[in-house]
Amino acid sequence: MRSEKRNYAKKGQYITGIDGLRAIAVLMVLAYHLKLPFAKGGLLGVTIFFVISGFLITRILVSELESTHTVDLKKFWSRRIRRLLPAVLTMTSILIPVSAAFNRVLFTKACSDLLSAVFCYNNWQQIFRNVSYFENAGMPSPLTHCWSLSVEAQFYLLYPLLLIFFAKFQDWRRISACATLLMAVLSMGAMWVLFDPSKDPSRVYYGTDTRAFSLLFGAFLVFLIQDRPAKRRRKGTRASWFPWDTAGAATLLVLFYMAARADGSGSFLYRGGQAIASACTVLVILSLLDTDGVLSRILSTMPLKWISDRSYGIYLWHYPIILLVSGGKKAAWWVHALEILLTFLMSALSYRLVETPVRSGIIEKSISIIRSEPETRRERRLQIRTLKRSIRAVSAALVLAAGVLLCVLFVPRENALDHIEEWEQQEKKAQEIAQRKTLELKETVSRDPGQDGVQTSGEAAPTDEEILNSLSLLLIGDSVAMGATDEFYTTFPCGISDVAVGRQTTESIGIYDAYVNAHGWNGDCVVFALGSNGLLYDSLSTLREMLGPDRPLFVVTVRVPYVSWEGPNNQEVRAFTEAAENTYLIDWYGISEGHWEYFAGDGIHLTLEGCRAYIDGIKEGVLEVYRTKRGNEHGTYPQT
Repeated sequence: MRSEKRNYAKKGQYITGIDGLRAIAVLMVLAYHLKLPFAKGGLLGVTIFFVISGFLITRILVSELESTHTVDLKKFWSRRIRRLLPAVLTMTSILIPVSAAFNRVLFTKACSDLLSAVFCYNNWQQIFRNVSYFENAGMPSPLTHCWSLSVEAQFYLLYPLLLIFFAKFQDWRRISACATLLMAVLSMGAMWVLFDPSKDPSRVYYGTDTRAFSLLFGAFLVFLIQDRPAKRRRKGTRASWFPWDTAGAATLLVLFYMAARADGSGSFLYRGGQAIASACTVLVILSLLDTDGVLSRILSTMPLKWISDRSYGIYLWHYPIILLVSGGKKAAWWVHALEILLTFLMSALSYRLVETPVRSGIIEKSISIIRSEPETRRERRLQIRTLKRSIRAVSAALVLAAGVLLCVLFVPRENALDHIEEWEQQEKKAQEIAQRKTLELKETVSRDPGQDGVQTSGEAAPTDEEILNSLSLLLIGDSVAMGATDEFYTTFPCGISDVAVGRQTTESIGIYDAYVNAHGWNGDCVVFALGSNGLLYDSLSTLREMLGPDRPLFVVTVRVPYVSWEGPNNQEVRAFTEAAENTYLIDWYGISEGHWEYFAGDGIHLTLEGCRAYIDGIKEGVLEVYRTKRGNEHGTYPQT
């Protein structure tokens, strides 16, 4: 890599400002995973990485095609392997034993992702694994972030083959540019079409086909600038009429704004946001071609250069370290400071001891020296020193490999949920009960619309127990509420709990509509117990409108400490329940604060004690409303 940089510098082609842009990208990702409040959309740093990689790799390929009319694929791919693989192997070789000793859940997940991270198909494994919700429950895998390396590796594998094919034509640059742009447009279209807000966005977020457009944007820029290398303006010459420096600074500010404001799970990023971020990155790179520009000089400063050189290691190490230290949860400032310090320390060691030596060809050089026949005493001493260093390096590698192998073979695995089969049975049981309740509902005569089963006037006021026993309540929930199915029916014998694993918030609309129009449900109130698996979108407002003004809606906050939407969802729930008429808050997040005995190993699903507390929270929230209604002369509900 250093030799490549020197060659570009000699040709006036090395773009120093890209170092700073790469540093900004990795800092965005780091801040995002630290859950810092100003980095809600910090995952866009990966998008910036993709554009930079597509641009730099395509420059290398096009330069070789212009000089030799082909690409030495063996040499190209071996360079990419030396760039990616040694650091990944080092990180995983340390992660596996450490997680086996200190966090068995992370160890289990790391073992399942080890091969996919090493052989660069992790992104597709993340997609296919979503069929198993329980395997993904709670704390994520410490190798989840390797999905982006897999996307890049797959691009490195396929795109050079396309360019070699296009190079057979006379006007190959124009053909390559058109094909690259077309593939980028198709990739953007695939992201737009395949994204469904009612489902988990993993397919769209991790897919090579739906993320390739960022790499292709960078590749297209190479053909767009034609023969304009990075250059310095001659002394005394005037700048171009177009203020590229200003445009680059403005688009960089747009990227900062998006990283601060865009929600990683929201529709915006999948319906144009990622494309906007990619286009902005292209404009920033275009402005950096003028190495005398103000923006280029700012992004070429030494601190950013230092971070950029170690950005690959920072990206590899930061996520496992965060999960091992704080579990990926919000933490005190000193915990985050420790995570950052460890990340920079390990990335610096990786850069110095692994990445730089391997990329500079130390393995080949050492083999050549060891196999040579020294003619002088100096050459003999060099051969002995090289042999000793090689033995130490190989011994260290063997020790790490043996440690990984022993851990994988003999250390017991531990799932985030200790009894997955029991939870799967719980889901089946909950669905069977809901179906039976629905059939019973169809066989009964529906009450008149607007009537509820709680007496309000004309008779003695009902007790709390009478309210609960007569209340026709519909709970629409996910796997958190699913665990409390037995407690729910004990508390609300006339209610229905419709729960399912991995349920998205927008599914509540169709579920409620089916109960009312297909099953004839005309009960008293609805409990919305969703939000653990994704953003709320417009589900609350739509459901509130469908219920009509007279039917109460109770909304439960969520506790999902490992995801980015916990805070936004709870904030939206509180704001909505304060603003909407006949809508009430059940603050599970507040109820469960500090009560880790309520939760299973994943920190989300409930223990028996947690199930009781969860249903008690719903019971008290419902009773507070119906007690007020009971004591109200007109039988109306209290105002929110």
